[in-house]
Amino acid sequence: MFGLSKASKAKKIYESLSTLLSSIEEWSPEKKVPEKMWTDPYMIGYFFKTVALSELITNKKPYSSSPDQTILKLCFENHICPNEFKKFEKKLFDLINKEFVAKKEGKLNFDSLGNHTSKEVSNDIDEFLLGNRHASRVIFLLGGVLKKEIQEKDPQVLEAKEVTKKNKEKDVNAAEKLGLKCRDMLPFYLSELYLKKRVENFFITNEPK
Repeated sequence: MFGLSKASKAKKIYESLSTLLSSIEEWSPEKKVPEKMWTDPYMIGYFFKTVALSELITNKKPYSSSPDQTILKLCFENHICPNEFKKFEKKLFDLINKEFVAKKEGKLNFDSLGNHTSKEVSNDIDEFLLGNRHASRVIFLLGGVLKKEIQEKDPQVLEAKEVTKKNKEKDVNAAEKLGLKCRDMLPFYLSELYLKKRVENFFITNEPK
């Protein structure tokens, strides 16, 4: 009668991301989500934007709305990274504050495709904004609202399209074996392009010679 509680909404968003988290486990050499991921600026930007947009979609809000911050916090704290949440939250607030200062100082510049082009900000802010942008592109693809210009000109989207085309027959056959209709795999292959190599790199240790 009163609708879902915020905790229930947070869990629902987490469940909608289960495929992505399972993919990360599959891509990692140790078959687990790397702990280092939750203090990495790019990954924080990617997952924060993914959860924020998922909250809007799940609760049928327009993309221009502000997500419910309590639901976002519960999603990370209770489900996505409970053991690393304090570190994640501290780093996230630091990045958001740095982004705010850079924006206030007029240092944030973007091109026509939404790519961050400023050279006057620290690398962690550049990575945070890159993660934000990549997550948005995957979610907007899933929602069918990614700008045509980006789909036609962004190099990584074009690369993911080629991979999708190349693997279409294999993906169709795999879906049929499960009794399912093959869905559009472009968002999956784009997220793989964005994330797989980064996930693998978290497990590379530079041993002293």
